[in-house]
Amino acid sequence: MHSFRPHIAAVSGMDDFDEEAVLAKIHLADDDILVLSGSLVDGSGTPSSDFDFCVIARSKDERFHRDTFPREQHMRYYTSGDRVKASFDYLPHSLLGVDVEYWTVHEIAAMLASHARLYTQMRTRARKSSGFAASAVDFRILSRLTYGIPLTNAAAFRELAAEVSPGEVAYTAFRAAVGSYPDFRDLAGMWAQGDHASALIAARKLGIDTFRGLTHVHGNTNRNPKYLSRFLARFPLPAELSDRFGELNALGVGPQADAADAVLEWLDLIDLAFAEIRAGREKAEAFVGRADFLGLLREELHESMTWNAEISNEYCFRAREVEPGLPSLRELLSAMTARGGAPHHLPLQEWAKGRTAPVGENNKSA
Repeated sequence: MHSFRPHIAAVSGMDDFDEEAVLAKIHLADDDILVLSGSLVDGSGTPSSDFDFCVIARSKDERFHRDTFPREQHMRYYTSGDRVKASFDYLPHSLLGVDVEYWTVHEIAAMLASHARLYTQMRTRARKSSGFAASAVDFRILSRLTYGIPLTNAAAFRELAAEVSPGEVAYTAFRAAVGSYPDFRDLAGMWAQGDHASALIAARKLGIDTFRGLTHVHGNTNRNPKYLSRFLARFPLPAELSDRFGELNALGVGPQADAADAVLEWLDLIDLAFAEIRAGREKAEAFVGRADFLGLLREELHESMTWNAEISNEYCFRAREVEPGLPSLRELLSAMTARGGAPHHLPLQEWAKGRTAPVGENNKSA
């Protein structure tokens, strides 16, 4: 096994560490694939980060069972029934921790197959999806396979990781992250009540989700939002966009600030983020392109719909991830507050002509 110290990114304020003390907490077998990943590798870490290891064994052994796992050597360990999933401990006299997850080759292969099915499903949806929750995909591990460093049995790791498509992982992450119309509709309801403080909370969530989606457009596979500002700083984005997001997200508005103005500022920022999403996703091969995405929206419409402003506003919001020239979110908010529809160029009723109402739960008209 090679030293892992050269793979640790420079982290300001990080304590020194003894590699042997770290490795002693892993319980490695000779034919294991040992993978190093996490924030200390990708450069987003802090002095209180963990060394994140993944042990991929050929098959289950005594480390995978509660009664035979050397649990006395760890502060805590995680189980699912009898199955040991991970262990955790701290290094003495340090803020650093050692986190180890235990998998088998078969489990990883099954997860990759589940993700392939999930990606295929996500390509047929134009809505935000919570499909991760229902799939057999541990997204943290899937993400780590896209950038993790094998410290042992590198050839076996490369064979396993060859089944991972980072672009496809980024797209499923995007589809589960990017800001949704139900969230914007909630914001509009709070705004219509004059509850600008609650609307500001909703605007912040919508902004965070949309900026998370923007990082996935640029290839980020990590869904953890705690390092979002650090991730944004790595991509070729206008500095004023990422800087202003960082200010609003981290510092919010001062005590004398007007909450209504802050909501509108968030909406302007989200509009800019969607513009960057539109520009970036056309270069991302694994993403559904503009024409295909509009086709997915078209398939949701049918001639027998009861047409109203709300339907028009929903599709005006949702199409903006691929379609330029739509009303700004300020304009959409104003129209919804007035119980009207924001004018746009999307030919929704033309798309609906000749299509019948969907049957079942797939929301696709025929």
